[in-house]
Amino acid sequence: MSLAKPTVDQRAAEQLLREAISIAQDDSREIPATEWDIEIRTIIQGKHLTFRYILVTALLGKATNPNINALSLQAGADVKGAYDARSLCHGVVVPLERQLLSSSLGGSNEPFLNKPARFPMISPSNAVRAGRDRELLLILHKVLSEGETSEQAFNSLCTAMRYAIARQTARTELFPQLSESADSHLKIIEFVDAFVTRSIEGQVAAIVSGTILSTYFDQFEGFEVTVHPVNQSGASSNEVADVDIKKNGKIFVAVEVKDKQFSEQDVDHAAFKASQYGLKSITFVIGVNGTCIGSSLEQVAKTVLITRSVNVIFVDLVSFVRSVIALCPEFPFATFFAKLQYYAISARVRDEMFEHIERVFQSVQVPPNPPSNTTLERTE
Repeated sequence: MSLAKPTVDQRAAEQLLREAISIAQDDSREIPATEWDIEIRTIIQGKHLTFRYILVTALLGKATNPNINALSLQAGADVKGAYDARSLCHGVVVPLERQLLSSSLGGSNEPFLNKPARFPMISPSNAVRAGRDRELLLILHKVLSEGETSEQAFNSLCTAMRYAIARQTARTELFPQLSESADSHLKIIEFVDAFVTRSIEGQVAAIVSGTILSTYFDQFEGFEVTVHPVNQSGASSNEVADVDIKKNGKIFVAVEVKDKQFSEQDVDHAAFKASQYGLKSITFVIGVNGTCIGSSLEQVAKTVLITRSVNVIFVDLVSFVRSVIALCPEFPFATFFAKLQYYAISARVRDEMFEHIERVFQSVQVPPNPPSNTTLERTE
């Protein structure tokens, strides 16, 4: 016998989520307590980004349609009340989180593509890392299995939104200090030095390069910096390299970023793309994990110049960042950090990237003048 498959009206869900956010943002509004307030806080303020989205999506789904099974992740789950949680999350939760919550759940573009959300439903038997991740899975299962009514789900959703707002507030409390810090240039360098130790499939080097270049070109009019999804350069006719800089709508500079082994063929291909757009040069930024195999950089540059009539300028990432920063009289850390998050989202990076950004941010201590005991709560 086939099981009934309820659906969730996304328009109705959007209205409910907007209402929940509005209630959460109003400190004068008292949200009815639920049995799971502590558990909800643990998940929202915990380190597991995907579990935050699963929790909020399930609560929203249950608040919109009480017939859905909040534990289900896929409409094909062999359980009564299974529904398409991914569509609800990506179609409603993600856009509104970005629009109204400053990406306070983590800024993920497609969180339900992550492994924890690929199971048919939330179950204690789902494979997750031992330790804290398993504890969070069990907490998530408890919350979603015990709530029965749409009223309970909505109150829980409001509670989750209030904790999400508190999480974001904690992350941004230091921004005024970061903006005013006399050593903001040095703090950016400190952040970058720690940040680029990881590659995350080349995404770290790419968004750092784009962030630094964007801040530099903000000093001038008519420039636009775009960071394309890593390993997809050239997939669109509008892409030249990993980072494209346009002046008045026309390609001005192309920057290819490599944070892994690459060959002369890779460089030649990038130079060919640049030549197709009339460029006479291309910058090749090499991350800390990047290395050219087969030939020296000098030989590669000479060969490509002969074959493509394009000058290839090789520069290591850390030196590149320091050089660009040196050309910016004002470079507030808050501006740098906001741009870094923006390019992480627009380049559709992995969720692991947002967790890495958070961890490195926590490691950057910015003492105000005069010194204060203000700290940023650790959320990842």
